Amino acid sequence: MPPVTPPPDAATPPTPPPLPRTQKLGYGFGGFISGFTLNAPNYLANPIYNLALGLNPVLIGVVIALSRFWDGITDPLFGYLSDNARTRWGRRKPFMLVGAIMLGVTFALMWWIPRGASDEFYFWWFLGTTLLFYTASSTFLSPWSALGIEMTKDYNERTVLNGYVGFCYKAVGMSYAWLFPLAQLAVFQDTLEGVRYVGLACGTLLTLFALVPVFVVREKELATVAAKHKPQPFVASMRAVCSSPTFLKVSAVSVLTMTSLMTVSSLALYINIYHVFGGNKLAAAKMAAYFGMWFNLLSILSIPLVTWLGRRLGKHRAIMLCLGAISVSAVCKFFAYTPAAPWAQFLIPLLHAPGLAAYIILLNSMTADLVDDDEYRTGQRREALLAAANHWLTKMGMSLSYIAAGLILSGTGFDAAKMIQDPETVLRMRLWFCGVPAVGTLVALILLRGYPLTKARLDEIQAALAARRAETKP
Repeated sequence: MPPVTPPPDAATPPTPPPLPRTQKLGYGFGGFISGFTLNAPNYLANPIYNLALGLNPVLIGVVIALSRFWDGITDPLFGYLSDNARTRWGRRKPFMLVGAIMLGVTFALMWWIPRGASDEFYFWWFLGTTLLFYTASSTFLSPWSALGIEMTKDYNERTVLNGYVGFCYKAVGMSYAWLFPLAQLAVFQDTLEGVRYVGLACGTLLTLFALVPVFVVREKELATVAAKHKPQPFVASMRAVCSSPTFLKVSAVSVLTMTSLMTVSSLALYINIYHVFGGNKLAAAKMAAYFGMWFNLLSILSIPLVTWLGRRLGKHRAIMLCLGAISVSAVCKFFAYTPAAPWAQFLIPLLHAPGLAAYIILLNSMTADLVDDDEYRTGQRREALLAAANHWLTKMGMSLSYIAAGLILSGTGFDAAKMIQDPETVLRMRLWFCGVPAVGTLVALILLRGYPLTKARLDEIQAALAARRAETKP
């Protein structure tokens, strides 16, 4: 293993040519899968299992937490398997193909809920099907993330590539907020029948969209460094990846941002139902759907601004700016969610949407930079494992956030049997809804101060890696 010392002075490596647009778009389709698998089950979990079936929200939080915990285990496992796979079809594509098919089947199964069962049965049904679904998600997304890291070494082109991912990630965000209203259409006997067919349709689309990067994106030949090194055991590889202070800093930012946002995200629907619309569930569901479309439209429109900021300020400074915007928007939610002006909540995404878009695009681009830093420090090239290790730490935090979400909802005094909640209950919901993301994103912003992998530093590292590889060529 090479010593961890500053790289020698070296000329800036030549800028690689831009990726063809078809390759960027084909890879970007994976953003549909990433966004849908992260958010869609959460949008349906409480409306179906709590409001329609009466399952305790704490149990729902436990299911989602356990599934995320499982997801956090399977992500690095499939990343490790993909990094060390040697097949005639490549390292990434075989896993992605299997994962694409599994995604559609397991998502449909998750919502094909039997009628007239007990709460215990619904708990185990929801848990079993979500574990299968997130296993499928890891099978596809871990090698897909590595595929993107391998596509280009250019500091700014990585941001542009992830801009395509961000576009698809946010475009699909316009759909999952409508899943619950669609399940309530009059053509269905009831909500349970509706969610069955909504789940089946979404599962079919998941598989079709996941197949696009499988068949469109060209997988590069096995990198020389990956071909020559002897694979480390899984635990040793994880230990080496997690030994980097820079990696841990980025992961901490990811954990704080996603955990603080996800812990209270489900409260938006409850606040709309019991505070803004006085118990009208359908009006609140429609508002959530329109809000989701507006939020994601603004996110899409902000992508050129995000990529410009990444080039102008550097990735980590641009993320710091946008995390500050999210923190401010979280405080503003307390005043914008009001029965006096229900549409005032549409002002929140003006700050929040660009901030979250920047987080998704720029953090993924920074992960690709971390792979180069990891190779410089250790001599190992492990794109999928490093990306998955970041997901692992994030999802461990998120798994706790889902339990916290159920506890917070119960702790506010919420009673699903009441058409109108007590004013004290609603006030507690609003305070949690605003306070958690405001504090979490502010702390994440502070952690990014002094982030070392600037463009100049990365150019130096890549030049040193190129020289090292040249020395090892036969």
